[in-house]
Amino acid sequence: MILAGAISIVVAQAQTEEKDKTVGEKTSDAWDKTKEKTKEAGRAVADTTKKATNAVVDALTPDADARKVEVELTEHRIDMPKSVKPGKTAFVVKNAGKMKHNFEVQGEGIEQKFLLALGPQDTKVLHVNLKPGTYKVYCPMKDHEKKGMEVKLTVR
Repeated sequence: MILAGAISIVVAQAQTEEKDKTVGEKTSDAWDKTKEKTKEAGRAVADTTKKATNAVVDALTPDADARKVEVELTEHRIDMPKSVKPGKTAFVVKNAGKMKHNFEVQGEGIEQKFLLALGPQDTKVLHVNLKPGTYKVYCPMKDHEKKGMEVKLTVR
């Protein structure tokens, strides 16, 4: 009971001190809180920007623990292995064609592709954690898939 009484006295005292503050003091306190929250938000934005930059770098470099699979895209063709082992896979995709292409892996609950298409002579890396099964690998641009840019990939 003594502890409860002491807490009540402290709370009442804090409320009295808050009431006794002038408008200027309250404004100053609010300004200080706003400055601190702005600093915190700035740090959060900087951290997020750094993570996004690192993600872009990762998209150009295969992870050391991933199995590399070389892929070449040309007009209406995808050259790559038809079978790979399961696990973390880094598809190193080069657009050797003259038009924009993209690269998508779909199957076994996975659907991953590059956010931006690859321009001619661009190379990017798509990391996918492959499970055993069958996947459709294709170029999702316009009618490229219908013109032959599709491969059946077996993972075992």
